[in-house]
Amino acid sequence: MFRSLRFVNNYFKLAFLASFTYQYHCIAPYIQFISHTEIQALKLKYENLHILDRSVTEHLISVLRNKNTQIDIYRQFSDRLIRLLLEKAIVEHEKKITRQESSQAQYDAVEIAFEHHQFCVVTMMRSGMAYLPEAIKLLPGASIGSILVNYDTEKKSTNLVYSKLPKNISEKQVYIQITTDKVILVDSVITTGLRVQEALNELISKGVKEENITIVNIVSSEKGLYHLMGKFNKVKLITGTVDTTLSSDKLAPGIGEFSDRYFGTN
Repeated sequence: MFRSLRFVNNYFKLAFLASFTYQYHCIAPYIQFISHTEIQALKLKYENLHILDRSVTEHLISVLRNKNTQIDIYRQFSDRLIRLLLEKAIVEHEKKITRQESSQAQYDAVEIAFEHHQFCVVTMMRSGMAYLPEAIKLLPGASIGSILVNYDTEKKSTNLVYSKLPKNISEKQVYIQITTDKVILVDSVITTGLRVQEALNELISKGVKEENITIVNIVSSEKGLYHLMGKFNKVKLITGTVDTTLSSDKLAPGIGEFSDRYFGTN
């Protein structure tokens, strides 16, 4: 009996210590990354969700997670990951096959069925601006738009503050043909998903169809995926990884305040 009481007493002591250290940041809690099995379950649950292969991204994201990573390295590894994400977003579009010749023989060339000018890259300000250098390299003819959404953490509400989109963005969508244009919405992190929801509503209000929108981001929360993919099930979402822990609208382990770390304003 006394052994049982001692066990219960120690259990509550440990629980209190864990709560205390987490609240006052004495010792950071250990959080295990999402498992391969959990990733596969998410992909089965959301057919338009694409998570980059962990073997390609884990070393890049590990550097971004580290709170001691300096700005030059943070930018370098962010840019490398952003390029992988954008490449994935591009190749997920329809393909066309044409007969071409190499120096030795003819072959079937697989190409994206869209010209660069048929893409529009929309940045979620401010963190989405980090995508522009790589986006312009990959899609030099793409048009660029920007959306700023304010998120009130107390009221859990959003407000569209600014939207600057190409006048012909309503044409950058619709029919499944070679002339169909596509919109790529870029951001760094999806937490609750409410900011991105507001941006999607803005795009759709301008005439862009869901199936022609691809969201690209570095880290998503499981809660954010639930909100976005449940409401906008035709939108594609491409992410580097998924964090299952969301506390006070902050991801854990997360990658820190991306905008401040990338732009050097922390």
